[in-house]
Amino acid sequence: MTGTRRARSNQPSRVPTHIRSKAVFMQCRNHDYIFYNEAWTDENTGVFYQKGYYDENGKYYDADSIAFKKPDGSYEAHYLCDFCGTELEANWKEGFYPTCKNCGAEMNKTPVFIDEIVHIGNDSGRTSISPNLIKMLVLIFASTMIAPVIITILITFFIIRTTSIDDNYDVIHYETSQNEQVEETETNLQIYGDEIYLDEVSPNTYRICSQQDDYEKYITWDYGAQSYYDYDSDCYLWYNTDVSPNLWQYWYEDIAGSNYYGWMECEGDDWYIEVSDTQWEKYQGDTSELWHIE
Repeated sequence: MTGTRRARSNQPSRVPTHIRSKAVFMQCRNHDYIFYNEAWTDENTGVFYQKGYYDENGKYYDADSIAFKKPDGSYEAHYLCDFCGTELEANWKEGFYPTCKNCGAEMNKTPVFIDEIVHIGNDSGRTSISPNLIKMLVLIFASTMIAPVIITILITFFIIRTTSIDDNYDVIHYETSQNEQVEETETNLQIYGDEIYLDEVSPNTYRICSQQDDYEKYITWDYGAQSYYDYDSDCYLWYNTDVSPNLWQYWYEDIAGSNYYGWMECEGDDWYIEVSDTQWEKYQGDTSELWHIE
């Protein structure tokens, strides 16, 4: 069963859509990793990002630097054959190493770092449901069906028992909460899905539209960052439903960078930036390139 994903910072910027769609999320004992199967260059900054693994702090691991221990005690790693250049993902047990399927050479490897796998999933916008989660849902469903029957039996027993003890007590009041509903806040994915299309209604101001409309901007949900991402502006954003009224908040990498705080909000023509858990200040920097959803 998966745990809470670690907050991510200093992540590779402007990952091309075709690479992000094939990214693999790996939740492990010590770190969370996203594996990108191709290299790319951020055209705005000129920074080159290599193919490989990036943990929640943005640290890079190539194929020779890391291996992953699976729950059954075996290990999994990406190999590159030194003799013929063939690449493959392979499993091995302690003391045994795989051989290249192309030339037969032993693919010897002593990784710098080994982490233990907790969960592996596609990071492109689809989540997987583990067997344990399915079992839990079945149990919850079963208990939901059985609970009213048990409650009814207990109440009936209580009435009979109380009446037999005191014949003068002929009225029993009781309340049940079977019909009470617990309201849960909807998530961004439940509200908007993993793709949002935006139509520019005024300079740097957008409204949400449908895919069939003549949209100018398209953003997708980043499961690693738990927020939407805009490639062009290198901006992460999410719809905060924990505050009233609900509002959009933005994390511009060029402004916030590796800071612990740095979420921004737009109110009218003014931008505000988070400087502590409870304090926001009017942003005094250049806002000409900042955009927002009305």
